[in-house]
Amino acid sequence: MNNILKSNIFKVFFGLLVMFVLSSCGASYVQKSFLRPGVDTTYIKRVAVLKFQNNTQQKFAAERLRNIVMTELLTEGIFDVVDRSLVDMVLLEEVVGEQGVYNKATLRRIAKKLGVQGLITGSVDAYEIVRDGSYSYPVVALTLTLIDGSTGEIVWQASGTASGYSTLGRVFGLRSKDLTQLSFDLVQDLLRTLR
Repeated sequence: MNNILKSNIFKVFFGLLVMFVLSSCGASYVQKSFLRPGVDTTYIKRVAVLKFQNNTQQKFAAERLRNIVMTELLTEGIFDVVDRSLVDMVLLEEVVGEQGVYNKATLRRIAKKLGVQGLITGSVDAYEIVRDGSYSYPVVALTLTLIDGSTGEIVWQASGTASGYSTLGRVFGLRSKDLTQLSFDLVQDLLRTLR
């Protein structure tokens, strides 16, 4: 009887340990998305990824995330993407500032000049390493917007925050994902809501 009790206690303890490990592994994500009702995005074949707004203290965060978005769009075959240097040249002609703030008329002109059906804009709201005692982990927050090039209207938008915090990592000193890995994961998750 004593062995049965020990066996049951071990099973319960082991089950709780497995649940703890599984619930505390990996990065956590919070996301929300919008797709305009009645709009079929399959008419959009080619897009330009415009400059992103940078709402962080990291000087190059917006450019890093812009590059990651372009890479993921191409890798996943979601859209054909106009070369960044061509996009930046048109943005200079349109006198668009570094923060990437656009109005509808400007967006339509940019789309026409670049020969695209859609424009992707973004806003980087967090791109940092959070330190909590001796433990540190990355946090990335991003909003992506797909705009119809002919109307300047929002077709799709997704926002998300990803954290590399892990209870298991904190307790056992395991290293979390770096900012780049976490950024790729977040962008992939946001783009999945577009399909």
